[in-house]
Amino acid sequence: MRSPTSHGQLILFPGTEPRATPRRPERPTRTQRKAEQLDRMAEAAERELADSWRAGDMVGAREAHERARGARRAAQILRAGPSGVADVLGGRPAAA
Repeated sequence: MRSPTSHGQLILFPGTEPRATPRRPERPTRTQRKAEQLDRMAEAAERELADSWRAGDMVGAREAHERARGARRAAQILRAGPSGVADVLGGRPAAA
C-alpha cells in the first residue's frame, strides 16, 4: 500500500500517526550563559556586602556594592543586545 503523499513512501502501519522525534532542550546561548554568570557574581558580591556591613568594614562593603552593581549592569546590557544598549545606558537621543 502506498501513501497518498507525493513522496510515494511505503506505509508500514496504516492508521497510526508518525511518532514525533524527541527534541533536546534548547541550550542557552553564549550571551545567556555569560549573563547568568554575571548574575551569580553579583549575588556573591551582595553576600560579601552583607558580611562586610555586619563586620563594620565599610570600605569592603562599598567595594562589594560596586562589584554587585557593575555585574548587574553588565548582565542587563548583555540581555538588551546591540539594539537595546542605548536604552540601558540612558536612553536614545531625540530624533531631529
